[in-house]
Amino acid sequence: MALNREKILDTALDLLCRFGLADLSMRRLASELGVAPGALYYHVANKQELLSSLANRLLAHLDTSRSLQGPSDLLRQGQALYQLLIPVKESAEVLRLALAYRGLKDQVFPLRQQLTLAFARLAPAGQEELAAEVFLHTCLSLMEQTQTQALLAGQLPADQPDSSYQQALSAIIKGFTDPDKG
Repeated sequence: MALNREKILDTALDLLCRFGLADLSMRRLASELGVAPGALYYHVANKQELLSSLANRLLAHLDTSRSLQGPSDLLRQGQALYQLLIPVKESAEVLRLALAYRGLKDQVFPLRQQLTLAFARLAPAGQEELAAEVFLHTCLSLMEQTQTQALLAGQLPADQPDSSYQQALSAIIKGFTDPDKG
């Protein structure tokens, strides 16, 4: 089979799931695919682009097409994000790297746009992007913590978020939407 972007992303995701982010190097990816490392650069410019594309691949099954109307929708989307990403080692870190890569606030993540639109309806004017950013990064931070704790304990992370995850997201939503605050 000829080398293509989809094959590269499939293999990168497999390596991430099996070994984690530290072992997802361009050299290891090329070796796994049976090609010289230079062959990868025809399809992806660099590791940052690979991780950004991988982040989009990780989020592909998250429903970002529907409008989030209120706090309960935001909480459900936070839970769906957790359930989607928690089985993949260091997926939260991959998403953070992708968010940082060239300021991909516009290009990456329909999820980010969905959250921003939801907070535009709920938060004071001008705070919707900040609220979406804080919400998303809190989700990722808590997932990263859960994955790390499970790894250190030699266990798999829980497939459902614990109550502190939901409480943290609720506090963020309340902090940005409570008319007595701000």
